[in-house]
Amino acid sequence: MKQESAAGISFSPASDPLGHTAPLDQRAWFPLLGLPLEVRSNSAAVIAAAERSFGHWRQLEAQLIAPTDPLIVSIVVHPPTIGSPPAAVDNRQLKLTTHNSQLTTQFIQRVHGDCFIASSGANLLTARMDHGQALGFVTPDLLADDVHFRYHVLECLALLLASWRDRTPIHAAAVIHTRRVALLVGPSAIGKSTLCYACARAGFSLLAEDVVYVSLRDRPRLWGNPWRIHLLPDAPRLFPELADLSPRMLANGKRKLAIDVAGLGRAQPHYHADSAVVCLVRRHHGRASALAPIDPRAAVVALSRDLEAGFDLHSGARAVAETLAQRGAYQLALGDDLEGAVELLRELLESSRT
Repeated sequence: MKQESAAGISFSPASDPLGHTAPLDQRAWFPLLGLPLEVRSNSAAVIAAAERSFGHWRQLEAQLIAPTDPLIVSIVVHPPTIGSPPAAVDNRQLKLTTHNSQLTTQFIQRVHGDCFIASSGANLLTARMDHGQALGFVTPDLLADDVHFRYHVLECLALLLASWRDRTPIHAAAVIHTRRVALLVGPSAIGKSTLCYACARAGFSLLAEDVVYVSLRDRPRLWGNPWRIHLLPDAPRLFPELADLSPRMLANGKRKLAIDVAGLGRAQPHYHADSAVVCLVRRHHGRASALAPIDPRAAVVALSRDLEAGFDLHSGARAVAETLAQRGAYQLALGDDLEGAVELLRELLESSRT
């Protein structure tokens, strides 16, 4: 018999206090990053949320879907335990790699070996990455908060599993022109998203604005999340057409303008690419933008050393960095002339066609 929460979430409850009898009869399948993913739950609301997070991946060409056992994310919706203490805030919490990069809510997360656990009050998450399986117990209230549920639970668990199956995440943005990719590497707040938007409005295609996943098996391939770009609230200063947009609070606690890439005309999103030129982005205040070739070894260092938490979980980072650097490496000094930086990238990608 279905149960409905005060938040309007319907689910099939377990008949035992531990939740192991909850029927996971609601299921959906998605080719996330080219990997089969199955989401299971005792609530249709979870499947609907999964469709919003991963449904667009069904457009991926069938030949790019790996013939492997599916990753499995099981989500049990259950009532909160009476008397549960409030979630504790831990400022040292692990910042796991997802489409939005950093978690800053009250989920306390830990990783050891291939085991992941997280908790927030009555919400519990766990994953065995080597096994390709994750399990979460979530309350109806969290599920009703669609943005946070998708970011902190569904996308966190699914991408964590995928990252252990030849989809190594790197902290970078990527834009495409003439079927060539510029991989924009740099720390947070350096201007990668702003540059991505400037490129998109100039006719480039977007692959990713913050995290790129790289697979090396069979042939190198880059995977992205090309549907939205998030900019700081003052972005209309550079892009007047954004003046009517209102910033919103994202699940990572940051206020950003969310721009739908599909609305940028020719800047069509791409799910994947097969090669890239690495560009290390550095700020160049008060000067014109400049682009110069650098020793590929500098790109390897930037992509594989001193990694932010979450990106350092993967032993294959060095191999990924060396593979990406083979196509060439440049330093992009991002000056005050954003359009100039876009034109430098355009010239680079047009001249490097093969």
